[in-house]
Amino acid sequence: MHALNYLYEVLFSLKRETRGAVASEYAFLIVFIAIVAVAGMFTLGTGLSDYFGAYGNAIGNAASQS
Repeated sequence: MHALNYLYEVLFSLKRETRGAVASEYAFLIVFIAIVAVAGMFTLGTGLSDYFGAYGNAIGNAASQS
């Protein structure tokens, strides 16, 4: 129970903090955005590759059946 009280006090003290963001907070934000962007690009790239690969295979199969 002591640990929960300590955690509550720490979180409440952070909530009361009124100073502006410091450089380390901006760095964490930039790193988080970069990770999300890379994950999104990887997912989009894989999806597009699969889509165009299937499209190319369909064209190739249609051409070989003619």
